[in-house]
Amino acid sequence: MFRLATFLGSIFSSLFGFVAAWLGARTALVVTIATVSLALTAGLFLAIKALVVGLVTAVPYEPFLMGFFSIWPSNAETCIAACFGADIAVFLYRYKVGVIESLAK
Repeated sequence: MFRLATFLGSIFSSLFGFVAAWLGARTALVVTIATVSLALTAGLFLAIKALVVGLVTAVPYEPFLMGFFSIWPSNAETCIAACFGADIAVFLYRYKVGVIESLAK
């Protein structure tokens, strides 16, 4: 009887170890994808901001700057950040829906 319990215990511990390793690898992949996506989005936002700052500081021609700021709103950074936030939210939603659909099959 003791050998049967030892055998079943080793089978279940091996199975648990396999499932834990599989879920750990999958979780690590999801976290890596999310981190890279957020880093790329932050980099794009900073690149756009740097381009605008570089344009404003490099052009000394006052009428051009007046025309630029007449079409560039004062809350442009907030609007760009809101667009990126919405894009990230849609990406996460679609990813989670895909995960749920793959689990349902």
